Amino acid sequence: MVPRLIKRGITAGVVVIGAEAAYAVLRPVPKQVEFDPSGLFGDSGLPPMQVAVLGDSSVTAPGVSGPDEIWVSRVCARLGETRHVTLRSFAVSGSRVTDLLETQLEPALALDPDMFLVSVGANDAIHGVPVQKFASGLDELVCTLSESRAIVVLSGVGDLGTIPRLLPPLRNLMTRRSARFHRVHQDVARRYGAHVVEHRSDDPASWYSNRDLWSADLFHVSAAGHERWANVTWRTVEPLVAGFDGSR
Repeated sequence: MVPRLIKRGITAGVVVIGAEAAYAVLRPVPKQVEFDPSGLFGDSGLPPMQVAVLGDSSVTAPGVSGPDEIWVSRVCARLGETRHVTLRSFAVSGSRVTDLLETQLEPALALDPDMFLVSVGANDAIHGVPVQKFASGLDELVCTLSESRAIVVLSGVGDLGTIPRLLPPLRNLMTRRSARFHRVHQDVARRYGAHVVEHRSDDPASWYSNRDLWSADLFHVSAAGHERWANVTWRTVEPLVAGFDGSR
């Protein structure tokens, strides 16, 4: 009797989570413009610096009003205070780590940048990619990037349970699942001397409660959210580029 009840409970839980996932995916959303943050920052007389970005919609940024509001643009604007920065984005909305390996890695390497910014993992977590498969892909990606002399900065994976479109119990599941994907970033970074942005340390309670941090689709972040992302990213990037003079 007890095993039967447990089985029924598990089945009911799966049904509820499946229904929540379907609701999150199928719920009508406003169409939002996406952007390419590629551009130049800083005076041309300053030491040159090239930054390559690989990623997903966290970089193409549906939900902001222009590319200058995207977190990578904000970070490069700060870098541009003392350097002439060329930012080139290879990001494509919806990308998973396999997409970065197949379509973004080669052109990013060809740029021969001074810094790689890598923002990936949310789509893998949301779409049910096994953690070990994601880990294998991220390991291959960062291993290849680390063979250059560039700085490699990984986004980590924030608490996906804070996404307003997700409701309990799916929200709780994504909080736990995204933590596992974030640990993969940390493990891979340690292995290859890369660096991880600790977005999960950025007052998670406010990401649950403050809808101003989210765009109209209640899935992507707003300009205010990108500003928060930029501030946390800058805390990782700033010490890494201290004393950078344009040579490697």
